[in-house]
Amino acid sequence: RDMQLYEDGNDNAFNLIKDSFGEEKTFLLHGVTGSGKTEVYLQLCESAISEGKSVIMLVPEISLTTQIVRRFYDRFGSSVAIFHSNLSDGEKYDEYKKIMNGEVKIVVGTRSAIFTPLKDIGLIIIDEEHSQNYKQDNNPRYHALDIAKWRSKYHKCPIVLGSATPCLESMARAGKD
Repeated sequence: RDMQLYEDGNDNAFNLIKDSFGEEKTFLLHGVTGSGKTEVYLQLCESAISEGKSVIMLVPEISLTTQIVRRFYDRFGSSVAIFHSNLSDGEKYDEYKKIMNGEVKIVVGTRSAIFTPLKDIGLIIIDEEHSQNYKQDNNPRYHALDIAKWRSKYHKCPIVLGSATPCLESMARAGKD
C-alpha cells in the first residue's frame, strides 16, 4: 500500500488526493492545528459528493465531533449523519436509518462510524490518526484504520489520515515514497 506525506494548506495535496478518487490509496495529511486540514477535508468531500460518492469522516473523540460536525452541517446541511456512542438508542436508530436509506452523503463520527452501511464510498478520512481512541480494546477488538483499509479496498477509494503529530508507523510508511 502506498502512502504519501503531504503538508496541508497546499492545493497540491488536495489535487493529488482528488486525482486518486477511484483508487485504493492512503495519504497522510500532516499539518499543525489550525493549518487548514479541515478545509482540505471539506473540499475533498465536495468533490466526492459531486461525483456521486459518499464519505466517512472519523474523529477520535465525541468532543471533537461537535466542532467538526458544525463545519460539515454549515457546508452540507442535511446530507450529514452523526454516529457515536453518546447518542441514545433512538438517535442511533434514526441516523442508521438515514444512512441505510441513502439519505445522507457524509457520516461523521467516532471509530464505530467506520461500520455504518454507507454505500458508494468515495473517500474515508481519519482525523488525528495517531489517536489511541481508534482502537477498540474490548470484544470485539478492532482498529478503525484496519476496517478503513478493508473498506477502501472494497470501494476502491482513498483514505486520508490527518494529523498534527502522525504516528511513527504512518511517518515511516509515508517516507518510503
